[in-house]
Amino acid sequence: MRILRSFLILCQSVFLITGVYAQKNSKFEVKMRPGFVVHSLPNNEYTALGSANDILIVSNGAGVTAKKIDGQSGEVIDLDSDAKGEQLLSTSKKGAILWDIEGGIRLHSFVGHNKGLINARFVNDSKIATIGNDDKLIVWDIFSGKMINSYMDHQQNIQSMDAANGITVTGDKEGNVIARDINQDSVIFKAQLSVNITEVELDGKGIMAFVGAADGQIIVLDLTEGKIISRVDNGRGSINDLSMASDNKHLVVSSRDVKIYNTQNMTLVREMDQVASAVIGASFTPDGKSLFFIEEFSPKAECIDVSELNIAYSVNFKDESDKTPPQIYLASPAKIVDNRVVHYEGKLAIRGSVIDDYGVQQLKINGISTPLKSNGNFVINLPLTMGDNFITIEVTDINQNTALKKFVVNRKNLDGTDYDPAVATNYLLVIGINKYEHWPQLYNAVKDANDVVSTLLGMYSFEFANVTLITDEQATRSNIYNKLREFVGKVGPKDNFMIYYSGHGYFDELLNEGYWVPSDARVNQTGDYLSNSDISKIIANIDSQHTFLVADACFSGSLFNESSRGYAENVEKFRSRWGLASGRLETVSDGEIGANSPFAQSFISFLKENDKDKVAVSQLVQYVKIEVAEVSDQTPIGNPLKGVGDEGGEFVFYKKGY
Repeated sequence: MRILRSFLILCQSVFLITGVYAQKNSKFEVKMRPGFVVHSLPNNEYTALGSANDILIVSNGAGVTAKKIDGQSGEVIDLDSDAKGEQLLSTSKKGAILWDIEGGIRLHSFVGHNKGLINARFVNDSKIATIGNDDKLIVWDIFSGKMINSYMDHQQNIQSMDAANGITVTGDKEGNVIARDINQDSVIFKAQLSVNITEVELDGKGIMAFVGAADGQIIVLDLTEGKIISRVDNGRGSINDLSMASDNKHLVVSSRDVKIYNTQNMTLVREMDQVASAVIGASFTPDGKSLFFIEEFSPKAECIDVSELNIAYSVNFKDESDKTPPQIYLASPAKIVDNRVVHYEGKLAIRGSVIDDYGVQQLKINGISTPLKSNGNFVINLPLTMGDNFITIEVTDINQNTALKKFVVNRKNLDGTDYDPAVATNYLLVIGINKYEHWPQLYNAVKDANDVVSTLLGMYSFEFANVTLITDEQATRSNIYNKLREFVGKVGPKDNFMIYYSGHGYFDELLNEGYWVPSDARVNQTGDYLSNSDISKIIANIDSQHTFLVADACFSGSLFNESSRGYAENVEKFRSRWGLASGRLETVSDGEIGANSPFAQSFISFLKENDKDKVAVSQLVQYVKIEVAEVSDQTPIGNPLKGVGDEGGEFVFYKKGY
């Protein structure tokens, strides 16, 4: 069940069965005020109907209204429930509300979009996601009702979102569809489908996504394989709603009519086209025997019999006699001996399968919820640090039996001797922001950024093709994050990566977290900022020989190790992750208008005045720390970064022609 765009109505329709029309088998009608949405609850006893500002809980057996929940501010445009059917999530344009269904009690309100809400979904048993007309995806904590994170994956016109098993999928009017793993805080799928996306629907495992378009297309995506499976022309107008049966094998499509597809091959199995007006929503009951649907401009809903489809009731029930834990089989890594295996790369693909007679409830790898395919197979890519990496695979079945598999992956470097600076590519990302939408303007950040680029291109072994410069309006949170993330796939294990940021910084004392402030960030809205944690996570996944992070902003000293080391002749042969910041937890100077900041002036001067053919990061850091402290009240900090793969080496700047 997705967002619905008009009023609730009863339909009068017939089935098209193998080309022959037969009169539909109507169970009952529910009279109500005009509404927007229908959602069957997982307990198979009730269906929730959005009726103007009210929510009706209707008995699936008789169509009798068992409960009425009121208090929604604005018309109900979306409904969702948790896996147990105990909590209901209702949405209006003004906000989303989490309800206790039994007591009809409001638990939390979720209001974080400044241009109106579009829809809301349960991501898992602890998180809720919402999207709004501000094009944001916001993730909330169910228990506290507080915002966890927000994302600007879409530039404009986001229209629909669904969530399942820790995965969200969103679509916009321009045809962009993006799937995000909320547990791993990463985008796992992104595609441009060249259609106006009106609806998205996930299967229950968060593996297959179904995209509905304004031209009547249904596009099937495999999120784990990262590919488009098929395109189906549904015909008869825009797709208004997509809803999956509990068996994940039947999809009901609401448009000018109602069609039901077999999702395994997207063949049409039922059609109801004798409807009075456009169908704006439909929902199977969990047992697959009934279907609720609604049309435009009529204040009633209809429940019809679809038992002929033989939809399997896939809800697994507990069996107290079952004491057998699931079985875990690993295909990769292979050759695990005495629970240990050696690996030489920065990432490890863990592949395997899980078997359980009663059904698997949850799979976690190192605490990360991992989706299982219908055949029980799974795959997850884990980043590795040098040395021992402890891996724990935990599987729980429906009867709460748990299986554990633990092993250690020892990541080794070949010995560092295969790094050759003469053939290494030096990548450079430079960000400078003077113009802020909501924060005070700066005057020299863009000049600093341009001067750093021109110095490195003119004097050192950096090439124009490998330099990315982002300034002012370009430096939004989304753009900075996406540009950083691009280097994960671009930078090779024998290449180097340098980042230079010049702009506002912020430090949250409550969370002990430092942030970069993008050009579009609002004041006191940390969800708009780019945190040290986000930056560290990306750096940890960039498999470079050397990474050097420079930030001319208030920057958290918590990123840095306390120790430092001097330069040795072979130090560049060992991987390194260094950082240099213009201040610890203090405000830093932007400098006189038209000049460089004190930090940038010192940084650039060292590079320009250096008369050696090569110079190590530690020498640059030491010079800048002393020089800036002497001419200003700020104290730069520069050391190896914590927990992102530093192995004792240093990046070395080589003069051009050396």
